[in-house]
Amino acid sequence: MSTVTSPIGVDLLAWEAAQRLWGVRLQEARMAPGAGDEHGAPAWFTFPPVVTVDPVMVAQLGGADEMESVFAHELGHHVLAPSTRLDALKIRHQMARALQAAGAPTLRDEDLALMSNLWTDLLVNARVAVLQRRRDGVGEPGIVRLSRELYRASRSSPSPLWWVYLRTYELLWNLPAGTLCDPEPPEPARRPPKQKQELPWTRIAAEHRAAEKALRQARRAAERVSDELAEATVTRPALDADVLASLVRTFAGDAVAGALRFGVVAAPYLIDPRTDGAASLPGGTCAADDAAATPSELGRVLSDRRLSGAVPSSAGAAAAPAAKGSATGQALGIAQTLELYADADPAAVIAAWYRAEATRWVRPFTQRSPRAVSADLPGPFESWETGDDLADLDWPATLQAGGVVVPGVTTLRRSYLPDDPPPVSSSIDLDLYIDSSGSMPQPQTGSPAVLAGTILALSVLRGGGRVRVTSFSGPGQVAGHEEYSRDPARTIADLAHFFAGGTTFPLDLLDERYAGRGTPDAAHRRHLVVLSDDGLTSLFGDGDPARADVAPRVRETLSTATLVVLDRQHRVAEPALRAGYDVMYIERMDDAPAVCARLAEVLGG
Repeated sequence: MSTVTSPIGVDLLAWEAAQRLWGVRLQEARMAPGAGDEHGAPAWFTFPPVVTVDPVMVAQLGGADEMESVFAHELGHHVLAPSTRLDALKIRHQMARALQAAGAPTLRDEDLALMSNLWTDLLVNARVAVLQRRRDGVGEPGIVRLSRELYRASRSSPSPLWWVYLRTYELLWNLPAGTLCDPEPPEPARRPPKQKQELPWTRIAAEHRAAEKALRQARRAAERVSDELAEATVTRPALDADVLASLVRTFAGDAVAGALRFGVVAAPYLIDPRTDGAASLPGGTCAADDAAATPSELGRVLSDRRLSGAVPSSAGAAAAPAAKGSATGQALGIAQTLELYADADPAAVIAAWYRAEATRWVRPFTQRSPRAVSADLPGPFESWETGDDLADLDWPATLQAGGVVVPGVTTLRRSYLPDDPPPVSSSIDLDLYIDSSGSMPQPQTGSPAVLAGTILALSVLRGGGRVRVTSFSGPGQVAGHEEYSRDPARTIADLAHFFAGGTTFPLDLLDERYAGRGTPDAAHRRHLVVLSDDGLTSLFGDGDPARADVAPRVRETLSTATLVVLDRQHRVAEPALRAGYDVMYIERMDDAPAVCARLAEVLGG
């Protein structure tokens, strides 16, 4: 392990000059001789903001005379792109969307890290060159001189994407073609044909030879088609470099939005079957933050609308609007999101995904009543990021912190600390039961029923009400909390509990919960909602005749009772009518979110 020291002498002067260039003050850089070999790069940045440099590797690569530019580059990652850990997660998410749209079978960490680093490097180096030209006037900026040295060994790399990356710098800095890379892009390498072992005909029974011959002919035809597809031109290096240069200029102030379009250009190079993806590119990445996303970060990342819009067909094309009734643009599905955040808590990922998907449907509903005092205590200020709710921006605190307002850098928001709420009666109590039998979609692969339940629950919670969720399946298969809650994360976690058994409504639990309850009044309403696909006749005593009177008795203690069911034969219609339960039928489970959004409006009056 290398010894970490503070910069001294000329390195300290270079560090101070880099900070003046950006107009910021950061804690002192760390000099770690020899650490670059392990990391794969001569310098890197981490969060909370720290810059680390391996001066030995920088010297080996020829950049010892340009230490200011080395420091300025790493500082740029903290000031401009990604600037915060939250934006770093968002950029990585955008790259995952681009890879998925390009047809990547899996989301590889090395591809995501590479794409994120290339994009932010382009933004940072382009800005550093502008700042140095503005300060120094005529002459070649230090970042350009540094790039000449750092990229000298890789100028003839066989990777087409690396050629596009270097050519983009030539266009951004108005350098002649051939300055940083070869004048013409490299041809993609041809992979050697796969050698297949086939049994000799003498070892194949005579009665099977005709079938074997047809099988071998079909296999060879499929291989020819596969080879032709692999040779098809899906990338245009020279044009792509022009596009990337334009993207850097256009999205210089919004790295998250521009990341998706950069990914649309870069992804085809990484999934090209003739290449080895990120492994085919020289060098490493200068981002060294690999901590798992926290539940709070997941919520803020997935709620950013820039991460759910449609993916453009090309970097310069406008994103097509999502079809009416479809999912929000081309956001990652729950399975892909779990894959992307594999190192995070799966329950937190599921909760954040369903909450983000439900947001567009949620309409807070409650009774008109005097506003209750917030139970939260004001906490310390935290950074307000681009993409956060504008209502959360604390303008007085932002302006007091400094005269220059830089979104995502100097903007602040007030955090709140949880406190015991005052004992006030809730305007609305929602008792939500969700069927988690084997015939229902699994939450981990995308469940419209869980999404529908989330829409109802968030509508109540945002209106100041309380929610209790019960997941049920076969006899004895019941999960959830007994008490009502105002915690969205716990509510969604209960909705996502999945048994995959039969379908038997827990009448004993329902009877116990509502025993002794009186008729609700106008100031305190109780709503019961059941989400199921079939088999809900058990709610009215089917299979348990001794408790056939439970549902009608409980109905007398409720303001409303609604069943949202996929029951094509309407078997539940007659017993529901007798017991006083409303029924909302759906033709397919995908209709449940829209139906529950309408139900939320009805319940809210």
